[in-house]
Amino acid sequence: MDGPALSGWERRLLEEIESDLRQDTKLDRKLSTMGAKRPGRVRRVLRAVGHRVTAGVVLTAVVMTAICLGVGVRTPNTAVLVALGVVWAATVSAAVATSELLRRRSASRSGRALVAEPEEHPERRERRPWDRPEA
Repeated sequence: MDGPALSGWERRLLEEIESDLRQDTKLDRKLSTMGAKRPGRVRRVLRAVGHRVTAGVVLTAVVMTAICLGVGVRTPNTAVLVALGVVWAATVSAAVATSELLRRRSASRSGRALVAEPEEHPERRERRPWDRPEA
C-alpha cells in the first residue's frame, strides 16, 4: 500500500469490518466463486459453426423448413414427407456448396490463401483464469 501506514484505530476498525464480512457466508461464497467462468462446450461448438456457416445458408434452411413444414402438415403422406425431406436436404446442401464456392472465389480474388489459421502458440496465447494451475 502506498502512503502512510494505518493508525492503530484504523487497523482495529478495518479488522472489525473484515470479521463482520467473514461471518456472512453467502457473501463469502459469492466472492470466492466470482470471476471468469470457463466457456461451455456448447458455446464453443456454436461459435465454430458460426464461423463456417453463413447467414445465407441459415436463412435458406429456415425458409425451406417453413415451406416443407407447411406442405407436410397439409398432406401428411409418407411419400410427400420423404419427398419434402429430400428437397429440403438438397436445397440446404446446394446453399452450403454455393456459399463455400463464393467464399473460395472471393478469397482467391483478394489474394488470401484459403487455409485454416494455425493454432495459436501457447506462449503467445493470452492466459485465462482457468488456464492457471491451482496453487
